[in-house]
Amino acid sequence: MTGRLLLILPVSDERAASTRYRILAHLPALRAAGFTPRVQPPLDLDRSGASRLLFRAADMMRDFYARAEEDLLLVQRKTYLPGPVSRLRREGRPFVFDMDDAIDLPPPGNSAKPSALRRYRRNFVATVETADLVLCGNRQLAKRLPHERYEILPTAIDTRRFAPKALTTTAGKTLGWVGYSDNLPYLESLAEPLRELANRHPELRLIVVADRAPRLRGIPVEYRPWRLENEVSCFEGIGVGLMPLADTPWTRGKCAFKAIQYMALGIPAVASPVGMNAEVIRDGENGFLPDEASAWVEDLDALLRNPSLAASIGDAGRRTVERTYSLEVVSRRLIEILEDIRVR
Repeated sequence: MTGRLLLILPVSDERAASTRYRILAHLPALRAAGFTPRVQPPLDLDRSGASRLLFRAADMMRDFYARAEEDLLLVQRKTYLPGPVSRLRREGRPFVFDMDDAIDLPPPGNSAKPSALRRYRRNFVATVETADLVLCGNRQLAKRLPHERYEILPTAIDTRRFAPKALTTTAGKTLGWVGYSDNLPYLESLAEPLRELANRHPELRLIVVADRAPRLRGIPVEYRPWRLENEVSCFEGIGVGLMPLADTPWTRGKCAFKAIQYMALGIPAVASPVGMNAEVIRDGENGFLPDEASAWVEDLDALLRNPSLAASIGDAGRRTVERTYSLEVVSRRLIEILEDIRVR
């Protein structure tokens, strides 16, 4: 059922990885398949404080009263108050909701007061109950739904851009971590294993790409500020990619995307066996899943000492991404879902 007009209400613009990879990356394939997507970014992107709340309210009103000629509505991560959310339903227009985090919970660092927990859950339930279908980035997220109207759609990566040949620097004994500073505490929790590795390998470096430097005493860190224009080249020189996580309800909902980025580039990924990480990585085959400090030391030590092992793991990781998480594969699945969606 192609040739349809598609209204997309994303949570942000290209500056947000979630919108960039789960929405904007699919637009060329959607157009090629006959869809006409119209992306309407929120009004409150560059606001703060009371101004942000005001623009958020205006943004919701715009969503509720947007012109209705589109045949299909796709909302990405934005949740709404019970009652008003029903305005998103239009007769004959399916409503699809997309999520790639446990957005029924406050993000780490936000208020965890009972009132905040209730508010996040209330708005989440109201929104997904209204939707005809929910696209979940992984199965852990699907378990958080109050119904069974979902499809699993992993976050895709463009394997033409994120390819081993995109990196030209020869990686030595170099570990790396790329992400937002909100997640740096997970990396900083590896301080002791990393210090042990630095003792074993005096030439060891840790490359950190983020919006602030980590707090890791006794470890040689090369800090690189993250910039959108360097989205691929920021991985230059990383020999082994790190994705440590604490095991919490929030992290269990993560989509393993940091690991997928490393693997697409042929960089061996070493990640905590939390949530989707354990689906993407087969321990010892296409990556490693250390579950305690000593295992982190031994797995990383093995990769640093054995370049052929690192190359083999990196190649296997690349094949995994090409087969299951490439933009071509996931776009095809998204198009199938949107072509088949019906109003319940």
